[in-house]
Amino acid sequence: MSKKGKIRAALGGLLALTLVVTCVAVYQSGSKSTPNEKEFVKEDEKDSVDEAIKTEEREEEETEDANTSDVEGTKAVEEEKTPEEQTQSTTEVTETPEEATADTEAQAAEDAAAQAQNQAGVAAAPDVNFTESSLMEWPVNGQVVLDYNMDNTVYFPTLNVYKLNPAVVISAEVGSPVAAVANGKIISVTENEETGTTVTVDMGNGYQAVYGQLKDVPFQAEEYVTAGAALGYINEPTKYYTEEGANLYFALSKDGVPLDPMEYLP
Repeated sequence: MSKKGKIRAALGGLLALTLVVTCVAVYQSGSKSTPNEKEFVKEDEKDSVDEAIKTEEREEEETEDANTSDVEGTKAVEEEKTPEEQTQSTTEVTETPEEATADTEAQAAEDAAAQAQNQAGVAAAPDVNFTESSLMEWPVNGQVVLDYNMDNTVYFPTLNVYKLNPAVVISAEVGSPVAAVANGKIISVTENEETGTTVTVDMGNGYQAVYGQLKDVPFQAEEYVTAGAALGYINEPTKYYTEEGANLYFALSKDGVPLDPMEYLP
């Protein structure tokens, strides 16, 4: 082989060796880059997972904070209630069926008592049934100083006149009790210039009795009285009866027509 041939062979071998080295280097470079990229992918995936976990933890913390705020708000509202309101709420909630039953029974007892009282009041009302054949009790003990007379005039000393008299005037001491002459119902208690405090009583069947010159009357209209009950007491005489002295003015009528009381007294 000539010298030139040797040189060409040497250059060819060197070129081939260089090519082989280059290929090996390129192959190794490619092999190394692949694992690195995989590591980068794994790191990216790990970072994403960590970020997702952190995000989920933040959301859970926010939810817990919100729930805690709601609970604290509810507690704050409950704390704002006064002790009386809290006690009342507890009482309303904790009322037992036994207590409700007791309340119902108490109300029923009160209603029954009221009904019994009304029935007792009706039962206590006396028999008001005065008739032509009935006799009255004397309202006071005393002398008749002015007689009943609707046919002839009667002399009135204080007035110094003669006039008809639809009642009897019975003398009595101041403070003497005046008794109801029969069972009856109070029609009115009035003040009259001539007869002072005057009580009118319905005795039934159109009969009425009028008591004048009274004081301290314990009854009111619509109340019942029994025979003998004190209707009041003798008062000082009015100016119409100063000469006659303290007395009871007593009149009797039937359907508005005056009657002689003496005919119904024993």
